[in-house]
Amino acid sequence: MHPYRGDGRWLRGNLHAHTTNSDGKFALTELMRRYEERGYDFLVITDHDKLTPLTDAVGRLLLLSGCEVTAGGGHVVAVGITEPIEPRQPRQAIIDAINAQGGIAILAHPNWGKTFCHWQQDDLAALQGYAGIEVFNGNILRDDGSPLASDRWDRLLSQGRKVWGYATDDTHNEQDIANGWTMVLADDATPDAIVRALRDGRCYASSGVFLEAIEVDGEVIRIVTRNADRIAFVGPYGRWLSWVDASRAEYRVQGDEGYVRVEAYGSRGSVAWTQPFWIA
Repeated sequence: MHPYRGDGRWLRGNLHAHTTNSDGKFALTELMRRYEERGYDFLVITDHDKLTPLTDAVGRLLLLSGCEVTAGGGHVVAVGITEPIEPRQPRQAIIDAINAQGGIAILAHPNWGKTFCHWQQDDLAALQGYAGIEVFNGNILRDDGSPLASDRWDRLLSQGRKVWGYATDDTHNEQDIANGWTMVLADDATPDAIVRALRDGRCYASSGVFLEAIEVDGEVIRIVTRNADRIAFVGPYGRWLSWVDASRAEYRVQGDEGYVRVEAYGSRGSVAWTQPFWIA
C-alpha cells in the first residue's frame, strides 16, 4: 500500500512561513515575491497563533491559509484552516479543531532545542489525528537542536502509526528560504487539492533532491532522481535494507519489512524522503 497512485501535477511548496504579522522579517507580498523568484508553486502562511489575511496579496503564487499554534505547548502547524484556534488548550483538542475545519495538523520541529526534544516521543505516540511531522525544518539549521526528525518518524512508523513526513522552511528571514520544501502530487493547483494531497501522503519531503519518478511495479519499488548520488531503502527503526550509489534504484519487497521508505542523498547534505510504502 502506498500513497502515490494516480495521476496529478507536482507542485513545490513551503508549508511553514512567518510574516511581519508575527515574528517574520518580510511582509506578505515581499515574502511571496521571494518564493516566486525561486520557482515555488504555493506557500502556506503560518503566523504564530493568528490567521494572516491573504485577500490583498498580489502575485502568481498560490497561498494557503494557516497558522502555527504556539502558546501553551508543543507547536502545531495548521494548514488549510479558516478560523483562528485557541492555542492554550490540550494539543489533542487543537488537532481535533484543525481537522474539524478541514485542515491538517503537522507537529513541528520535534528535535528543536538544547535537549533535541521539542516534542516528547510519548506525546507523538499518544496524540491522534495529526497528518504527520516535520521530518526536516530548515529554521533549526541556525538554532539549537537538529533540523532532522527521521529518527522520531521511524519510531512512530515502526509502531504502526501511519503518519507522513514533511519538509519545511519555517521561514523567518532570508536565511530560511528554500532550505526545505514539500513536493505535492495534486489533482489540480487549488488549495483544496493541495490539502487533500498532503492529507493523503501524495507528496515527498526534500532539502534539495528532486525525484523524477516514484513507481511500484508488483513487488518492486523504483525511484528515479534528478540529482541524487545515493539512494537508500529504509525499514523499521531506521535500518537500511538496501542502498546504491546512483541516481536511480529499485528494491524488491521481501514481504516482512512492515514498511519501506526511501531516502535519496545529493550534494551538500541534501536529502529527499518519500512517504512509507506499507508492506502487508
